[in-house]
Amino acid sequence: MTTTRLSRYGLLACFFLPFLPGVIGLGWLSLPFLGLWAALGGVRYFLKDHKILQDCVIFGVISVQLLRKKLYEHVLVLWKELGRDVHFNSKERTLLLASVIAFATIYAVSALRCCNSSKPDKTINESDITRDQVALPSWLKPLLFPCKTTHARTFPKRHAFAYSYLLYGIPVIPSSAKLNNPEISSRTDKVQGKWWLHVRAEDYLGRGHRELGFFEKLKMTLRDEGVLDSEWSYAYLVTAPRFLGYSFNPVSFWYVYDQSHQLKRMILEVNNTFGERRMYLLDGSSAGTPGTAESEPSEPIASKKHFRDLWSKDFHVSPFNSRKGSYSLKALDPFPFLGSMSESTGPIIDNTITQKSSKDHAKIVARVFSTGEPLDPAALGILGTARFLLAWWWVGLVTFPRILKEAKNLYFKYGLHVWLRPEVLLSSVARLPSGAEEALQDAFESHLKHLVQHAMEPLHVMYITCIPGRPRVELAPNPTTTDETGNVKRLEIRVLSPVFYTRFVHYAHTREALDREGIFTDEKNRTIWISHPELLHSLLPHLKSKSSAENPRSIQRNYFAEKRWTLLRKLRCPPAEPVYPTIPKPLEGEVHDICPRSFSDLDAFVRGAQTDDDAAIYRRTVTKVFLAQRIAFGFVEVLDAIDFLLRTILAYIACRIMADWSVEVQENGIGQRVQVTEGTCIGELKGGRTEICMVIAMGLWPFWKTSPPHFLASSTRQPPLSEVKIVAKSSATVVDTVNFIE
Repeated sequence: MTTTRLSRYGLLACFFLPFLPGVIGLGWLSLPFLGLWAALGGVRYFLKDHKILQDCVIFGVISVQLLRKKLYEHVLVLWKELGRDVHFNSKERTLLLASVIAFATIYAVSALRCCNSSKPDKTINESDITRDQVALPSWLKPLLFPCKTTHARTFPKRHAFAYSYLLYGIPVIPSSAKLNNPEISSRTDKVQGKWWLHVRAEDYLGRGHRELGFFEKLKMTLRDEGVLDSEWSYAYLVTAPRFLGYSFNPVSFWYVYDQSHQLKRMILEVNNTFGERRMYLLDGSSAGTPGTAESEPSEPIASKKHFRDLWSKDFHVSPFNSRKGSYSLKALDPFPFLGSMSESTGPIIDNTITQKSSKDHAKIVARVFSTGEPLDPAALGILGTARFLLAWWWVGLVTFPRILKEAKNLYFKYGLHVWLRPEVLLSSVARLPSGAEEALQDAFESHLKHLVQHAMEPLHVMYITCIPGRPRVELAPNPTTTDETGNVKRLEIRVLSPVFYTRFVHYAHTREALDREGIFTDEKNRTIWISHPELLHSLLPHLKSKSSAENPRSIQRNYFAEKRWTLLRKLRCPPAEPVYPTIPKPLEGEVHDICPRSFSDLDAFVRGAQTDDDAAIYRRTVTKVFLAQRIAFGFVEVLDAIDFLLRTILAYIACRIMADWSVEVQENGIGQRVQVTEGTCIGELKGGRTEICMVIAMGLWPFWKTSPPHFLASSTRQPPLSEVKIVAKSSATVVDTVNFIE
């Protein structure tokens, strides 16, 4: 109840605070306009157009800019009155004014965060994480490691650089573990660190499962790789932390220990600049292969300090390296003498990764190592924290710019070949999806469920998405189609990249989409993987057996809604060409599609089986995707930027008209009349216009942007306003087209 109340207060604050500059600067003259805008904006929010909050913020910022002189005059008057009535001196008045402004800013930011706050995570059942307890040493705790990273390329060109680097180490333990250090046992397993420097469990390992912490996500990952719970006890994660909410993590190191405090496994969590991820689970079984230090004397098991392994590369990291080759690792155990380590010897980081080409050329040697004693964040104090912030605040922020700088040198200075990004393999984790991809996933999942329920033979489908909030879905067959023996064939459908959803809607037929995106395509272009393609004939109906009739309820659409569907159908176009073409390019000449543009299988399903709200979201999203493909090179974000720019211009025009009208009324009164200039026979109109049409037209700008004409038409089916938030305006003709869509 408290969260709901805070969200409502936050909504009201975000909605009405931007109107204060107009009320303060223009007085009662602004109330007719602001009142009408607030009322119609409330209708927009009620009809699920949440961009109204963003419009209000834009409106407030522009109002402050246009009315800054009047606001300044009012502040000066208030300042003088405050000092005269309350007997504040100039310094006290300044301090009070600054406090009020700071409080209003903090309240607005807090209110906005309350509006956008997500639902609380689910509670983890302690019984699910019960395991053998092990007493951990008191110094196994979160630590800051000042480090340096070096990167040397030896083939085909020589290039090297070195930078300072900051790593953060945290123990990954069961929440019920018995620790000698009470600080660790009291920490949450989802977020560790301070507000200015922390790590979040949701940023690591597999996507989704936000309700799980570090330990549970690690346990789930190890189980998926076939590692038994009895084979390990706890872990220590060394990673680049979030500094002031931002981080870029090229690689994170998971040190996995057993009950005897021996380093048994490591996980190298590699991230590329495209937001994709690969977790390499290493057990040291390839330590004796070429490329490792075989000549070094073997270390006693009780005091083994180094971890070595060799494995194949199957993840695209750099555009200057192919996805082929291999890696070798030589890592120093941060805690090599657990139980016998003296207090004077602190943990250190020293890891070296060597990359070899597919022809066994040593190409890159990267190393990260400690340059000083680790720091305990809990023991820094105020002065130590300030000193640390001054020394390291910039390191995490410049990691990505440094990568771009070195990439520029490799491309322009050395002329290295560029390998285009392929789609990830089954072993990797895709990037985070966009809003359009998440919306289309809902429609695709419903369509797939419908196909499973109406399959010619019973099929049990394991559908694995790449959506963090819904990682996997089990689709069971209709019980009425199951035979007496209960034999049900199993099919796994795994989406490898979220771009599959936006590419899928371009195809007219589901079978064609699955063939081109997952079966008959190059592995580098594959966006979906199907375990048994031969079972698709049971899942997908034949074209001749498909009924062309829609659900009767979908026919009850008004004229404008049907026209929007027709426009969607006409905008359909082929998806973008894959990065790696699978067939030779056709000869020069024009190619015309002679097939009529009809609704796709997914279109027909959404039109007939989905609810009004879901159908509206789908239609808006697909139209946006098609427009982006035609006019914005496939980037929906370009349309969003144009939408934001247009709304900003509209807000400026509205504020400008309101301010000019108020000034005219203050100087010449309400109502236009002809006033003859003294000494001449020339007259001009003076006074503020009072035509009701002008007032209403000015007030409709925040409403009509997303209010469709079908609100004025009678129909048995009136879709909500949420379905018309699509904005794609790059030219006058496109503006007209999108306004018609809305």
